[in-house]
This record gives sequence, structure tokens and C-alpha cells, in this order.
Amino acid sequence: MLLGRPAPDLDVAIEGPVDEITEALARRLDARVHKTTEFMTSTLVLEDGRELDIARARTETYPKPGALPVVEQATLAEDLGRRDFTVNAMAMSLEPRRFGELIDPHHGRDDLEHRHLRVLHERSFDDDPTRMLRAARFLLRLDFTLEAQTADLMAHAVQERRPAAVSGARLRNELECIFLEAPTRGLAKLQELRLLDGMGLAEAPPEACEASRLFPRAARDLGVDLSEFHPLGCCLAVYAGLSAEGPADLAVRLMLDAQVRDDIMQGAALIKHPPAVLGRPASDSELFFALRGVRQPAAVALWTALDDDGRKGLRRYWRRLRGVCCDVRGHDLIEAGRVPGPGFSAALDAALRAKLDEDAGRDEQLAVALEIIDRQHE
Repeated sequence: MLLGRPAPDLDVAIEGPVDEITEALARRLDARVHKTTEFMTSTLVLEDGRELDIARARTETYPKPGALPVVEQATLAEDLGRRDFTVNAMAMSLEPRRFGELIDPHHGRDDLEHRHLRVLHERSFDDDPTRMLRAARFLLRLDFTLEAQTADLMAHAVQERRPAAVSGARLRNELECIFLEAPTRGLAKLQELRLLDGMGLAEAPPEACEASRLFPRAARDLGVDLSEFHPLGCCLAVYAGLSAEGPADLAVRLMLDAQVRDDIMQGAALIKHPPAVLGRPASDSELFFALRGVRQPAAVALWTALDDDGRKGLRRYWRRLRGVCCDVRGHDLIEAGRVPGPGFSAALDAALRAKLDEDAGRDEQLAVALEIIDRQHE
């Protein structure tokens, strides 16, 4: 609100039990209630899918660096004191007699006006190293700079590799947020702050950061809507493909799900070893069979690492050839008197090749397939 921007979410803190207020709001807003009692919070899910978080004012203590916090009830002032940055340690009163009053015990508004990101205390990054990744996200979102002492504290925490102690799932969640908000700049910011090294990962070379900036161009060229898939796989594919970080090790470290893991593995492999047909003039069938099965995030990642000729070939496949199917099926071969077997696959591929390169019709495709099968039994 102070920046004059739309708020991405809305959080309500209450000094006292939240259940009664949550239930009353749910009835008023016709919302569903999802409770997370361990952290003294409730979430209202509105009819349009938006969420409203309602939390009891609380304090957090960390048993060890990187661990999840132990939560206890507290006052609003104590609650604000546990926040990550001063600009996030402000509140607005909802009490009728003080409605709209800014509650700012840590001078967050001053830092907001000076465009500074400042931690609340010296042990902030030791208590929760994921705050360093959140700092990267806020720097990207707000175009702020780190306050001098905060920058020193982060540099020290990186040198001690504090983020390396954090679970892969928590690191993944933070990276998802970073790349979702800033897919073209996230990798460069992580490298600039040396957070990759802090997580125990290889550095991102300049060519990987530059490739990430090309995602919008790649999407436009291929006719892809970047909003159709989460950019995490695409960003990490470029990172793994152009750095010393192994994609399989990266997937294990970040506890990635199977879909994102496959995106990274395929994209990194294609970047390291682009199909040879993209480096020379190639027929439609050569392009089709070399690129068949390439996933959308992997295709976008691959585009960023190719030269102009390679990009033309990839675009030709993605826009014109990717959806082409053979007009002959296995049951057509059976109806023609052929016995099903492993040769069917090669025969159908030959028929598809004839369609792609010679514009063969269905009857011609069937004749090609039957000839391949008969030749195998000679």
C-alpha cells in the first residue's frame, strides 16, 4: 500500500485466539477454512481462489540454524520483531478507534523510502538461512538494495554456507518463488549474491545468466506461453546445462518432483549435446525424430543455447512438425494380414517419414509400412 502497488497477499495478525474470528469471517465471506494449528494460523480460501491468512501474534525460536521454528503466542510487537526485514515488519491497525494507523516499531517506512532491505537483528540469517533467498526475491521484486550491514551479514553467512544446512524442500520452495517472479533475472541475482555457492552448488557462469534473459524471446519464437508451465524446470535446466552442476545431483538436492526433474534432465542434456540436425540442413523427418518427445520447458531452455540456424530448426519442428502423426495405425497393419510384433514400430515410423518428407497420403503410408514389415521377414 505504501508503494502504491497491488498487494500479492493479505495477512491478518490477532493478539489472541484466532478460531472465533476465523469462523465468523468464513461465514461473512462464504469461505472455506484451512487450519494449521502447529503455527497458530488459519487460512480462509475465498470462492474465487484467493486466500486470507489469519495468524495469532507469535514468536519463533530456532533450535538450530536452518531448522523449522518453535512457535509461542506473543504480542503484536513481539510478532513484528520476528520478521525477516524491516519493510516486512510493519502493520496497519484494524481496530475501529485506530483504523489505518501504521505500526512501525523497526522504522520500516524509512527503509522503504530509501529503498533499503535491512534485517532486524544480526542473527537473522543464522536463525533462518532461507531469509537470504527471500532477500534475493524482494530485491528483484522491489528493485531495492541491501543495507550495508545486512549485505555484510549475508556475505558472512554465505561464506559459512549457512543455506547448505537447509532442507532441499525449503530451498526448492524459495527458488520456485524467485523464478516464478523473475525467471529472466533470478539466476543472475543468485549468482551476484553468491547464494548458489552458499547452498553448496556450482556457480552460474555468465552464459547461463545471459541465456536466462532470453526466455521471453525463446517463448515468442516457439509460440510458447511461459505462463503455461512453472519456470523452475526451465531456469534450472539452463543452469545445469551451462554450469558444472550435475542435473541429477541438483534434482536430488532440491527434492524435485518427477515432472520438474525430467524437465531439468532433458533440458540440460540437450544444451550440453544439441541434436546434430540443428547444426546442418535437415529434412522434416530428421528434425522430427531427433526432437520427438522434447518437453516444452526443455525446448525453451535449448533455444537459448543455440545459434540462429539451430533456432530456426527448433522453431520449424516446434511450430510445424511437432504435432504431425502417421495416418496409419497398428490395427491397419493387422487388417492387412500382418502379425503384430516389434517390427510394427519401425514400419509406422517409416510411414510417418514418408508423410513428412514426401507428403505421402494414407494409402502410400500404408504401402511403405507393409513393405518394411515384409522386408523384415524375407
